[in-house]
Amino acid sequence: MAIYELAFHLKLPVYKLAEEMPYEELLGWMSYFESRPIEWRHDDRTAKLLQAQGVKEKAINIFPSLKAIYYPPVRVKHADMIDTNNLKKSFIFTKMLSAKNGDKLDIW
Repeated sequence: MAIYELAFHLKLPVYKLAEEMPYEELLGWMSYFESRPIEWRHDDRTAKLLQAQGVKEKAINIFPSLKAIYYPPVRVKHADMIDTNNLKKSFIFTKMLSAKNGDKLDIW
């Protein structure tokens, strides 16, 4: 169903979208709309109007589309950016080192 919504907002027929748009670009659009849901600005405006009228409910509880805007997911780009210090201090890692031939483990 997402391809129909994408076609609607890009003002293209689905068959034309499927024939002419490269797959990588389609994935890029899908990723974009996950981080910036369609019509999120209308939801945000309505939530602010409701709060001005005294509604105490959080905006993300009323409009789930705003969760991607207010709390964007944190994404790790490269595996080498992961902090391994916590792993080295962990209980399981110390057990691995104390295992038979554990001192020969290749530590990053």
